[in-house]
Amino acid sequence: MEVCLKFSGVKPKVILDDNEECKMSSHTSDLVWKIKRTGDHYTCNCYAWVYQKNTPVSVRSCKHLKELFGYQYEDARLLSSAGSKNANANSASASTSNDQADAEKTKKRARSLSVSSDEDDDVKDTSPKKKAKRSPGASAPTSSGPSNITVNVLLAQTWTEEKGCDPTGYWISEKLDGVRAFFNGQGFYSRLGNKFFAPDDFSAQWRSKLPSNATLDGELFTGRNKFQDTVSIVRSGASNRWPEVKYYVFDAPFMGNKPFEERLAFLKKIFGDSDSPTYPNVILVEHVKCTGKDHVLDKLQELQKKGAEGLMLRQPLSRYEPKRSSTLLKVKTFYDAEAKVVAHHKGSGKNAAVMGAIEVEMACGKHFRIGTGFSDAQRRKPPQIGSIVVYKFQELSKSGTPRFPVYVGDAIDKTEARDAEMRVIDSGDGDDDE
Repeated sequence: MEVCLKFSGVKPKVILDDNEECKMSSHTSDLVWKIKRTGDHYTCNCYAWVYQKNTPVSVRSCKHLKELFGYQYEDARLLSSAGSKNANANSASASTSNDQADAEKTKKRARSLSVSSDEDDDVKDTSPKKKAKRSPGASAPTSSGPSNITVNVLLAQTWTEEKGCDPTGYWISEKLDGVRAFFNGQGFYSRLGNKFFAPDDFSAQWRSKLPSNATLDGELFTGRNKFQDTVSIVRSGASNRWPEVKYYVFDAPFMGNKPFEERLAFLKKIFGDSDSPTYPNVILVEHVKCTGKDHVLDKLQELQKKGAEGLMLRQPLSRYEPKRSSTLLKVKTFYDAEAKVVAHHKGSGKNAAVMGAIEVEMACGKHFRIGTGFSDAQRRKPPQIGSIVVYKFQELSKSGTPRFPVYVGDAIDKTEARDAEMRVIDSGDGDDDE
């Protein structure tokens, strides 16, 4: 019986038979996620799905399930499953006879899909890690709020010096390299709607100070150049390292129809100024008025020397739009370097018949893959093995390989790889934990 066929009239983009499995692979790493249907639910071997241990499997979800079956379908499935598992099964069985005829006509076999890393993803390092053991005296994780909700947040477009708008009058803030977190009044959730199991006492001091309908937008952050540390803590459920985390709040979505300045004033009233916070673990992100392009470039250089990821520009008087919007702009610089091509790796999904990624060797000898930046023609005829290519990236991982590498082109005038000269990060400025 196709008990997973339809929820609230919504069908999945891809239909799996019972016990059928499919794989989703990344363009930029060796990670492969396995998705399987078992009766009335789906499983994924990614960390986000596996460690929802306090949640019944029938109401777990993750970014890969949403990508495969469709966000609308997953929302409908989770809503139905959360209500009553038995009722869902009976309802689905009753409609099976009608659905099966349509299913035979429209059924598509699940195929391998390629999921590229997005530079704004809330969880950029998806390597599974062991769940941290709680030490004596560590705070217990919160049990309030559902484990998965629908989250729609404001997303930024990119600003460049060459093509960007005149930023005069915009609000400048630091782009934090943390984990995006939406607070719904009960708990913290990722952009994908998965719950971060922060301890109860993390928000106990200030939660009651907010209006009952209040929602917040911000980042869970442990400091500059500590992205991987932040990820390991917020993913680990009962980690005893939550005291290292601070919530850097920068907006109040529930006041979305109010101008940004009014929302900022509300946040300042609750949480205080960035340099004198009311609560030790909640910091209001500092915003300063932009005086022009030179101000942006000077501020970018100043903060990046301290290890910052970049800047954000907020349009004055703008509303909170729960989508990618030109009212919010991100400003970042990339490093560029050259590497030698050592292998081609076959793609999957739409790239199944062509190259999905090239494996390259850095001048220092480290290997990594580049899977984005290629045109369809370049995928059909990729750079030759042994040739030198130019790539750009944001920063190095702890292992010394580039994060989010993008293919730029062939280095036809080069015969050897060249690693990027990384910016020197100022030390001893006392700002590392901002």
